[in-house]
Amino acid sequence: MADYSYGGVTAQEILEITSAVGVPTDAGASLVTRFSRRVSNLIARRFSLGESGNFSIFLHSEAVLEDAQQQGCEEAPLLANGVDPVTDCVWLSSASLTAVFRLPTPQTTIPELFAAVRGSGLGDHPAIVVDWRQGAPLGQLYRAGLNDFDNAEQIIFEDLPIGSQDLKKVLDRFYEQSLRTPSLGGEGHAKRVWKDPSKGEPDPRPEETIQGRLLDVLKGVFTRHELRAEPVTPDGRADIIIYKRALSQNNLPAVVHEWVLELKALTDTTSTGNPVPSSTVTTAIFKGVEQAQAYRIQLNAINAVLCCYDMRKKDAGDQQSFAHVVDIAANENIHLWRWYLYRSTSESRSAKDLLNSGSG
Repeated sequence: MADYSYGGVTAQEILEITSAVGVPTDAGASLVTRFSRRVSNLIARRFSLGESGNFSIFLHSEAVLEDAQQQGCEEAPLLANGVDPVTDCVWLSSASLTAVFRLPTPQTTIPELFAAVRGSGLGDHPAIVVDWRQGAPLGQLYRAGLNDFDNAEQIIFEDLPIGSQDLKKVLDRFYEQSLRTPSLGGEGHAKRVWKDPSKGEPDPRPEETIQGRLLDVLKGVFTRHELRAEPVTPDGRADIIIYKRALSQNNLPAVVHEWVLELKALTDTTSTGNPVPSSTVTTAIFKGVEQAQAYRIQLNAINAVLCCYDMRKKDAGDQQSFAHVVDIAANENIHLWRWYLYRSTSESRSAKDLLNSGSG
């Protein structure tokens, strides 16, 4: 007998639908990332209608009604429709923008608006700051709120292709904020990349952990694009793809795959403490290039990149790590990017060489 425990639909039917149609980008995304994408849609709508001004600040609240009552806010229930102006205001909203309130802040300069948010006790709320002064809006996402103003990510509002420099910048920041040291790798997440960093033992499936975190970050930054993990191709499952829905020359629906990301965690120790031969790492990198190329061909993607997260005891450097694949990757136009994960904060500090560099 068929299992109809999913509301009358079998698990096999769900699998077939998601394989054919795809999983919505918002599925599985964090509340902050969903908030970022909804605000981005609103900003794009307002910009297309000719809105101009100085700044907009959007604050995400998981208790929006309670916060709004405490702040004496004015409700704006139809703001998400894109009909009402959004500039020179501070907005308090749910992740879906279905409950939105305007904070009573007469200030218009950005220092005054930041101070007003912090003074209202909302400085720890995730925030999106939009700068309208240069015409096309520019966005910054503060996942930890305006109290932590150093922790900001640029939001891409424009419907433009993602360049390699833009993507690399986001991946570099993700590494610095989430993976560089073991303490960062475990903050605010149920799963860690390391099982025991002092012994060099990784989590049994570090690539899956990195994939999940990175996917959420990419969704929150490249808000005008669609992203998906593990799409099925005849050659296997790609780790992450970035794509856009468009129209063909015949005005038919089309999908433009801009990037294929293949992720590899490079380890010299298993999660149970057994050594991993160096040849295994060499083979993993070669297979990563092979997979990136195969998935790009199958998906007719424009770009492909192999992202290596190096968890080995010694940082071998890019040149040595990629020596056996650099020519192949160049011929196939596959980017090779690598980040080294330190096993302690002290190792990370030593690598920065702060004392000898004169940085304070």
